Amino acid sequence: MNEQERLDKQMKDRYGKRMVAYNAHITDDNGVIWCMVVEDERGYRPMTGRDELTAPWYLARLEDHTDEDGKVDYPALWKAANEVAEEYNWENGYTPKEVLEVVASSMRQGVKRKHGVI
Repeated sequence: MNEQERLDKQMKDRYGKRMVAYNAHITDDNGVIWCMVVEDERGYRPMTGRDELTAPWYLARLEDHTDEDGKVDYPALWKAANEVAEEYNWENGYTPKEVLEVVASSMRQGVKRKHGVI
């Protein structure tokens, strides 16, 4: 894939801002909830569905990282969630550097808001 094809493949919101998958370390009873970060927007969007008829998206499931005694291997769970997010971002045309740029831009917006800059 050439550079233009890679850029064309990148997921963007309706305003043309880049969007990347992100492991925000949010869990429920089933696993690690998939989150999206939008360029220059503070925070992240947990993919939990809009109503009671939609199910959350998961980066990793607890049952896949729980031993026979019911103990969750959290380091393995977080690693698996990170790998899924990284693979998704790569498949959608984002390099690791670009993912960091998008996440950093989101964090900057949060800091600006906290300090009354915006």
